[in-house]
Amino acid sequence: MGIGNVTELTDADTTGINAILMGLCSELDITAVLAVQVSPHCRTAIREFDRARREFYAAKKAGSLPQGFGGGLMALRDRRGFATTPEEIRTLAPLIRDANYRIEVAEDGIHIYNKAGHHVSDDPFRLFPHLDTRADAGHAFYLGVETARAEIAYRLGKRYAQDEPLEFGVVAETRGSADDAHLMKFKEAGSTLKKGEKAEKG
Repeated sequence: MGIGNVTELTDADTTGINAILMGLCSELDITAVLAVQVSPHCRTAIREFDRARREFYAAKKAGSLPQGFGGGLMALRDRRGFATTPEEIRTLAPLIRDANYRIEVAEDGIHIYNKAGHHVSDDPFRLFPHLDTRADAGHAFYLGVETARAEIAYRLGKRYAQDEPLEFGVVAETRGSADDAHLMKFKEAGSTLKKGEKAEKG
């Protein structure tokens, strides 16, 4: 079965298309598939179909729906995009007694708070006037990156965790299993720009 004519000739993200096509192949017991990735919007189509193949195979063996066998095809959205509710954040924010900014995403927007206040918006530019970054350019850059990342998560419905990259499944794999070891321990304390490092000119 050739699937390229569907993925290549449809102006839609290919992860969902590949999942549906793999579902058809699985139900019809098709064992040979031709997948291509010629069009720029299909540049990870083969990797996507391979992930779909593995997940559907596992589901079929388990006699289950193809759910809960990995989130590799959940590129744009997560099943539960927001880890906390606006009410939970509003309860926590007044208890903060230090100057470190906490950034969270909830269904009402991007929350940023510290001992000086709690601000919410769907636009990082509206948050910037409330942030005191005059004494530390590196910290200002860090907050810009994190609030931009939070905005992407908010608009797409993806899970956001401060200081962690957004997960886009197989379409943008950013780290291997060896790099996941840090998730089992606390991160080392340090500044935004480590001592001795110089910013690259670009």
